[in-house]
Amino acid sequence: MDPTVVAGRPCVGLGTGLLPVAKSAEPRKSGSGRAISAGLGVGSTRDWLFSSRQSFSSSRLAENLTRNELGGRFAKQGLGTYSVQGGAFWSTCAVSSLLVCAAAKTETAQASGTDSDLTQGSVILYNYSLAFNPAKAKLALEEKGIKYTEEKIDLFNGQSLEPWYLKLNPAGSSPTLVVGSEKIVESADIIRWADKQGIPLGGDSVDRAFVNEWLQKVDAWDGNLFAEGNSSSGAAVKLSTEYKIKVAEANATRYPDLAELYKKKLVSLKKSIERPSNSDAREKNLKQLSDLLDEAEARLSSTKFLAGDAYSAADIIFTPVLFRVYQVKKDAELLDSRPNIKLYYEELKKRPSFKPVFAAAESGLLTALIVLPAFAKIFFVNATGKY
Repeated sequence: MDPTVVAGRPCVGLGTGLLPVAKSAEPRKSGSGRAISAGLGVGSTRDWLFSSRQSFSSSRLAENLTRNELGGRFAKQGLGTYSVQGGAFWSTCAVSSLLVCAAAKTETAQASGTDSDLTQGSVILYNYSLAFNPAKAKLALEEKGIKYTEEKIDLFNGQSLEPWYLKLNPAGSSPTLVVGSEKIVESADIIRWADKQGIPLGGDSVDRAFVNEWLQKVDAWDGNLFAEGNSSSGAAVKLSTEYKIKVAEANATRYPDLAELYKKKLVSLKKSIERPSNSDAREKNLKQLSDLLDEAEARLSSTKFLAGDAYSAADIIFTPVLFRVYQVKKDAELLDSRPNIKLYYEELKKRPSFKPVFAAAESGLLTALIVLPAFAKIFFVNATGKY
């Protein structure tokens, strides 16, 4: 597939000049067509899903399916007690499996721009809404009010290793931002690009030198290692990584023109499996985070936001860090002694950009709707051996 043609939309000759900036950052809906997987905050669909979950959860069918079927089968695959939001996760998964087919037929979410907008200069974000680094990129687009189309790229089930995507992002990771013929594959670079569209966030009222320094510091911290070492998700991540290793090995043979890219990816995948068991790496990661929190706490003692009294790109890149601390339930340990950060985070959550970015990770149901199909694919392909 030509890398300048993505998701079926031609991107040739669209240019990379400044893009129109919307007056307000409205929640963006996925151009992929499934409101349930990327329309984080699509009112009618979410309301229907949650009301349906309540009805199904009260039934003996859902209860039996969760305890006897899913629980047993997933345990045999080595997932143990993997939970995204506590013990209710597997119950949610069972309910979600009953809802997936019906929900997939709900009204297609419209892309966040008209066809004429796309032909003038398209912005496409390949995003995995549960992941750490893509959240930085999406938050930047939301805060800047940039019109974009969101396409889901599943990091768990091997979709990011498909040849067409590897041509867009040779690392086979997310996020990837496609702006006309330009491709940006690092989250910090996407933040910098977005901030340059129009007036930078905070304007002249923020410490611009600090913003640039902070972007580098926070980008150097590995939020994925932190989650793997401090939550029950490790077994699930390992299962996914082992599966992706097999996919990459098969694809390296199947697509000889991309063999070198797949070999590089194999090296990184094998290293990632070893990371959570490396105590030195975990300690270094925690020390790095503590230093960031200490610096943020000190700055927030005299300013409303990190770089001054106005919101800036420094706050964008730090928001997913704090979200992850709360997500793995380390907030008491790491933030009770840092009250300025806790107050600051409460303000961040009130911003219109917060829910479109983090709603899926906050919701057990939406998380299950994303994770369950990925694991189903992994189990099926592992059973058939056809990678």
